Amino acid sequence: MIGIILAAGSGRRLKINKPKGLLNIGDKTLIEYSLHNLKKAGINSVFIATGFGHEQYEEFFNSKTWPLEIYLIHNPEWAACGSGYSLQIILEEIEEGEDVVILDSDILYNAEEFINFIQRKESNAILATNVPEGRHDACYIQTDIGNNLVKISKNLNELTVKDDDVTWEYIGITKCSAKSVKESLKYFKDLIKSTSSIDHEYDYAFQTLSSKFKIIKYRDYIWSEADDNEQLHFMVTNVYPKISLY
Repeated sequence: MIGIILAAGSGRRLKINKPKGLLNIGDKTLIEYSLHNLKKAGINSVFIATGFGHEQYEEFFNSKTWPLEIYLIHNPEWAACGSGYSLQIILEEIEEGEDVVILDSDILYNAEEFINFIQRKESNAILATNVPEGRHDACYIQTDIGNNLVKISKNLNELTVKDDDVTWEYIGITKCSAKSVKESLKYFKDLIKSTSSIDHEYDYAFQTLSSKFKIIKYRDYIWSEADDNEQLHFMVTNVYPKISLY
C-alpha cells in the first residue's frame, strides 16, 4: 500500500504564509504526524501533492533524512483547482496495481485507531467518527444498511444519516483498492471533460465507483482538522494533549 497526502491548498482562512501541513503542533509539523503514523502502519512509500508553498515543502524534506520514501509532486494549478485534480496528478504517477491510503494534510489524529483502520481487510474503506455537538464544517456520511457509503455531503439536509441517533462524518482518511484507483482516475478525467473545470473535490468520487466503500466507525475519535482558527485552537488545546498520551 502507498500513502498519499494532499497538501496543495493555501489555508487562506488561517491567514498564514506557509502550507497547513507545515504548521507546528507541539514538537512536529502536522505532516510529520501523518508520516509517523503511516510508517507505524507499515507503509513505506508516500506521495505528497504540493501547491501553495511547494518550495517550503521541498526545503523541509531536503533538510533531513526520512524513514520513508517520499515523492513530492507539484500541482502548478493549485490556485484554480480542487483537491480532486491534485489527487489525479498523484494517481497518474503511481504504478498500476497499487492500493493506496489517501489523507488530507491538515488533520491531526490518534495513531491507534488509524493503524487498526489501515490493517483491516477492507481495501475500500473510509474512516468515520460521530459528529460532536457544536462541530461546524463537517463532511457528513450517509450509509446503507451494510455500513457502505451512499453519499458524502457538507449539507446535512441532503442526506439520511441517522444511525441510532448518531450522525457520522468523513475526516479525510480513505483506503482505495488498485481497481478503485483506476476508476477514480477515469472519473476525474471524465469530470474535467464534461464540466470544462478542474475545480472539484476528491471526496465525492468514492460514491460513484463500482466497488462499495465500507464505513469504519470509531466513536469519539480523537482528531481535528485545521481549516480555520477555531479548528486550529481546538487542535492545539484539545486534540494534541490527548494524542500525546499514546
